[in-house]
Amino acid sequence: MAQIRNSQRKGRQQVRRYSKSAPEAPVHPYKVVGDPARAITEMRNLPDGVSVALIPSTAAVEQELRRLGSGRIQRLPGLVIKAKGRGSVWRWVKPTPAERKSAIDASAFEPSSRAKALLKGVQIAQNDLKESGGAYDLDQVRVLMNGISRQMVDRKVREGSLLAVPGPSNRRAYPTVQFISDGTVVLGLKAVQDALPTENPWAVLNFLVRPDPRLNGRKPIDLLRAGEIDLVVDAARRMGQQGS
Repeated sequence: MAQIRNSQRKGRQQVRRYSKSAPEAPVHPYKVVGDPARAITEMRNLPDGVSVALIPSTAAVEQELRRLGSGRIQRLPGLVIKAKGRGSVWRWVKPTPAERKSAIDASAFEPSSRAKALLKGVQIAQNDLKESGGAYDLDQVRVLMNGISRQMVDRKVREGSLLAVPGPSNRRAYPTVQFISDGTVVLGLKAVQDALPTENPWAVLNFLVRPDPRLNGRKPIDLLRAGEIDLVVDAARRMGQQGS
């Protein structure tokens, strides 16, 4: 069983120096003997006022400790431990503004796994957009579609016959991949969007431009351009059935 014992060794006196702001009562360090993980697990009934500290032996160990901590292990800004020959000097120092700031629990701001997955999905979709030719802005789309009104563009987006994704400054951007050579939108886009299990425009774009195993590795947008609308709609519908 792991034990905790005083780290002072007989015949080797520890030197403790405290600034004026330090507590007057002496503080004695202890160390864990045996399996540290088991010892920490058994520390359930420690008295009030006891904190468990991890002291890395080198800068490299400290860096690894911070990596493993993932926000749950915080650096004590007021405690400095430096080796002095055979003994050690323990002293309390006034934390700097940067150190006081680091005392904030960083783990509270860490995105959850679901939030990270959502962000990763948007980043992948934005890369898909770039690789598939980018996007037009509203005025460019109006020119491409023979001068239709802004209201008509909005209507087409709402009904699903035109795909728009959030662009810079949260303005709509219209992926160029959905347009064919005469400036019209590829046929079947509305039917595909109706069949998909999501209304997220990034997810729709991701489906359109990536090779699909349900289509023998072909891209849905390429099949829509070839007039194979039913095949793509069926693949979109099966995507929804697999996700249910």
